[in-house]
Amino acid sequence: MPIPPMSSRERVAAAVAFAGPDRVPFQYFVFPGAFWRHGQALVDLLNTHPDDFECRRFAMAPPPSRPLIGEHRDEWGSVWRQRSDYTVGEVIRPALASWDAWPSYVFPPPPAADVYEEMKTRWSNPGHAGYRLAACGNLFERMQWLRGTENLLVDIAEDRQELHELAERLVERGLDHVHECLEAGADCCAFSDDWGAQDRLLMHPDRWRQFFKPLYRRLFQPIRDAGRQVWFHTDGWTADIWDDLIQVGVTVLNPQHAIMPRDLILDRLAGRVCVRSDLDRQGVLPFGTPEEVRAHVADTIALFGRFHGGLILHGEVGPDVPLANVRALLEAYRDLGPYPLRWLAAR
Repeated sequence: MPIPPMSSRERVAAAVAFAGPDRVPFQYFVFPGAFWRHGQALVDLLNTHPDDFECRRFAMAPPPSRPLIGEHRDEWGSVWRQRSDYTVGEVIRPALASWDAWPSYVFPPPPAADVYEEMKTRWSNPGHAGYRLAACGNLFERMQWLRGTENLLVDIAEDRQELHELAERLVERGLDHVHECLEAGADCCAFSDDWGAQDRLLMHPDRWRQFFKPLYRRLFQPIRDAGRQVWFHTDGWTADIWDDLIQVGVTVLNPQHAIMPRDLILDRLAGRVCVRSDLDRQGVLPFGTPEEVRAHVADTIALFGRFHGGLILHGEVGPDVPLANVRALLEAYRDLGPYPLRWLAAR
C-alpha cells in the first residue's frame, strides 16, 4: 500500500526518525562556478526540481569575466584567499597567528536580533513547507581559521591553556546561537567540521575524544533536550569517530562515504543514524556518465535507505560537473526516491 504524500518537512522528519517517508528526501548544493559554466539551463533545471529544505527558486547572477582570485578579511580578523567560482577559500593570515594577540583579542558581535526574527518569520510562513534547518557553524574549523591549521595542531599536541580558553569561548558563543535558533523554530541545528584526510583522521582518535568530544556534547545537548535534531557534516575519513558522534547526539551525519569501504559502512554506519549522502564528487559526478550517476544514486539508496528511512540524498554540483550529470542526478532523485515496499520490509 503506497505511503500517502508528505510535505517536505514531514518527509525529512520521517527520514531522520526512520519513520517511513513517502520517498527519499533530497538536498543539493551548487557552487557559483557551476552556474557560470551552465548558465540559465542549470537555473531552469534546479527550479523544476526543488529540494526538501528551503525549496528556493534560483536566479542567474551574471558571472565575472573570469574566475577571480581575491583576498578579504572576515569579521574575525583572518585574511582569506578565495576563487570567485567557489565559496570559501583558504585562510592565508590567521587573526591569532601568535598567542601574543590573545589577551587583547575581541570576538566579533553575535548575529543581530533581526537575523533570528527573519528565521522565525520565514519558517512560520504557511507557504514554507521545507525542513527548518539552522546553520550553527563550526568549532574545529573556526579554530583553524583563527590560528592556522599547523599552529592549531601543534596547540592540540601541546595542550595549550590558551587553546582551552578559545574553545570555551567558542562553545559559549555557539550555545547562545543554538538557543536562538531553537527559539526561532528550527527543526534541526547543523554543524560542519571536516575531520578527515583522504585515508585517516586528522588526529589520533583518543586525543579527539579527550578534547573535542566533550565540547560537541555540550553544543548538542540543548538541541536533543528540546527534542530537535543535530546535523553534522564532516569530510574525509571519519569512520574512527562515527560511534562517538552518535553518542554525543548526532542524528543526521554527512560523511564522505564514497571514499570508505562498503563493508565498513554496512557494519558501522548504515541504519544507525540518518545519513545525508555525499555522492562521489571526486569521481562519478564530475567524470562519470549520466548512466553511472543514476546507478550511483540507486546504489546509495540501497545502501542507506532501506531502513524505513535513514537517508537524505545529496550531491554537490561543482563547476566540473557536466549539465547532463546534474540532470541525471536530479531525475534519479525523482525517479528512484519513492520507497519500494521491499526496502521498507527489510528493516
